[in-house]
Amino acid sequence: MKKFDYSFLKNSLLPANLINITSSIAELKSLENVRKKDFQKIFTKLESIAKVQSVKGSNAIEGIVTSDKRIEEIVNNSSAPLNHNEEEIAGYRDALDIIHNGFQNIDVIERDILNIHSVMLSYTNYQDKGKYKITDNVISEIDKDGNRKIRFYPTPAGQTKQAMEQMILAFLDARNDSM
Repeated sequence: MKKFDYSFLKNSLLPANLINITSSIAELKSLENVRKKDFQKIFTKLESIAKVQSVKGSNAIEGIVTSDKRIEEIVNNSSAPLNHNEEEIAGYRDALDIIHNGFQNIDVIERDILNIHSVMLSYTNYQDKGKYKITDNVISEIDKDGNRKIRFYPTPAGQTKQAMEQMILAFLDARNDSM
């Protein structure tokens, strides 16, 4: 079973380059609102491009693919899904929208995680939406020559609920003990 205990980080120093990157992100974030108002059309277009690329990349990891044109149409809600892959893409799009637009109302707790899972699968006929998996699976990929290979083995189905509970508790501990 994977152990989710990151308390060792409290006694570690962060690398200087990580602190510099974090500082740069914070500085850019503070300038975002000003620039967003000045360049609203550009920000809107960049946001749309980023969303399409995020949906495409995240789904491709799972072997869920369609044409770039179809992904853009689905992500921009200008076309309904036509097959199982596109149903999963549409669900991912909706889950991403919930996270981006309602993150302040979402917590790292079982209910919210399973709700997002349910949204992700809402267009499919999958019966276990919003529930932990009941069968083992692998994350595989297809290389440029068309050969499949296993990218990694996820937590086995029988251990998923307990692993999720441990991950959630470790996260809550870390968040609540930020000193």
